[in-house]
Amino acid sequence: MNSQLIQQGRAAYRAGDFSAAAQMLGAAKTPNEIMGEADHLRGNALMHLGMYAEAAEAYAAALNDGAYGKRGALLTNRGKALAAVGDYTTAAQAFSAATQDASYATPFKAYLGLGNALFQSGDYANAGTAFRQAAIDGANPAPAAALGDLGRCFIKLGRPADAVETYRTAIDFAGPRDDTRALNAGMGQALSAAGRPSDALDAFNAATADGIYQLTPEQADELARVHDSLAALSAQTAMFTAPAPAMDAPAVDPLDPTGATGQFMPDPSDTGFFTLSESEMVQQDRKQAKVRRRHRHTGLKIFLVMLLLIVIAAGGLGYAYTRGMGCPSQESVITDLFQAAGDGDTAKAESCLASSLSEDAKAMIISSIPQGATVSIEGMDQSMTETTAKVKASLSKGGEQEYTVKFVRSDNHIGWAVSSFDIDFSAADNQ
Repeated sequence: MNSQLIQQGRAAYRAGDFSAAAQMLGAAKTPNEIMGEADHLRGNALMHLGMYAEAAEAYAAALNDGAYGKRGALLTNRGKALAAVGDYTTAAQAFSAATQDASYATPFKAYLGLGNALFQSGDYANAGTAFRQAAIDGANPAPAAALGDLGRCFIKLGRPADAVETYRTAIDFAGPRDDTRALNAGMGQALSAAGRPSDALDAFNAATADGIYQLTPEQADELARVHDSLAALSAQTAMFTAPAPAMDAPAVDPLDPTGATGQFMPDPSDTGFFTLSESEMVQQDRKQAKVRRRHRHTGLKIFLVMLLLIVIAAGGLGYAYTRGMGCPSQESVITDLFQAAGDGDTAKAESCLASSLSEDAKAMIISSIPQGATVSIEGMDQSMTETTAKVKASLSKGGEQEYTVKFVRSDNHIGWAVSSFDIDFSAADNQ
């Protein structure tokens, strides 16, 4: 076992040089030596290089190291590698075994992989069961995507009504990581299959409104059928529906054409208006006085409505605060931290860190941030005062690295600041 090559392999992997990492980690041990960490990291590097069959073998070698653990993560990654080469049967077996690992912290990843492998194999019923398990897993930061996959299964099973309800729930639960365009396109398919072409067209239009989402060939065919159904329905309606007779326009007072005041001027031809008795005039004056009193109360009503809106807004802000919202947000803080560290602006980078951290801790965090990387938050566990986030950094050399970042409220108690920053070697595809 060459520990120096293993260290160099780790460094190359962190820098995004996956080809060098795979070579060094492979040369660090003989084929008969067992070292789960080296084979695990080598498998990840091979996945990044698109060498899926070799990656599956590396993960299998890592599984031989019982002391290393991480069985669920290794089986899930092996399932992904096997699915990538089209071996869905063996992939499903690996994913299914991963779900049995009670120590695996993110079983939803295994269930998603299992569902996709079974779907590709045509086993839509069991695929739907797997997607449902992924959706209800509390660790899943994007359950809407899993619900969308469940909707696809219902369509394949000939249950369009269930698919419609599933997609509707998915859209309701959609978060920042979910593609609502894809969910609306799936909803269009489900509504078309349910015999609701007009609603299906609305869903497809919502999916493609911004010009970004491209319908799949299957969805495009379904949209064509929707247009054909609506055209046939329109022709049938035109054939059997006679034109409605013209109606005389209602009388309009030229001094109040919109009727906004609610009081139409009397028609001069209505001689009854000019022949009212004195008692009738008194009664009419009383009615007019009531109308004027109602109008005088309009200002009070507006004030009360505005007050109610302010109370609702304050309640909304309080609710948002307890749910972990802040200004600046967690995503803004981590983006500024990476940008400032990459630019060498230490002062700005330190402003993104919690004031409770020591100077040494701050310097260590800033120095561990890779140069030129772009960053995004993949998932968050939020509360009123603390947040734990999974952060993905796209490295300048083309690789990716994931981190576990913890946030606390900043000194102003409104925004957020980074309190800890750890490289994550056990995330998806970096597991």
